[in-house]
Amino acid sequence: MNIESRNMLPEDAPAIADFEKSMFGTCTDARTYKKSCLEEENIYMLAEDNGEVIAYCAIKALYETADLCNIAVKEGYRRCHIAERLLEECILRCKGQGVTRILLEAREGNIPALSFYKKMDFKEIGRRKGYYKEPCEDAIIMEKIL
Repeated sequence: MNIESRNMLPEDAPAIADFEKSMFGTCTDARTYKKSCLEEENIYMLAEDNGEVIAYCAIKALYETADLCNIAVKEGYRRCHIAERLLEECILRCKGQGVTRILLEAREGNIPALSFYKKMDFKEIGRRKGYYKEPCEDAIIMEKIL
């Protein structure tokens, strides 16, 4: 493995959208990624293995609060600390922009994600009833104070 992380570029958008669709069954439009990764307040990063996108992290930062929109790692690369390293780099960048807290929502049934976020010092602060569809599930709202 030759894993490197870097900022997401507009030309990465189609690969990220395809990756997201394969992971979650739905995806953000590639045009949205093209636009969002150019907005300087946003922190959009990816990890590659020999040029292949294997992970990405998308954070929208606005003033002192940031929203972790998505973080995902391809199946064969999980449990290799890639998400951890990617998120740590994004958190450092958030701090550099004056962000003091990061929020996220995760499916209540996504135990691996919830465990990962807890490991990364996110705390549960609330719940959104019926937030997710197909299947219908509550969202667990989590926060990390920086």
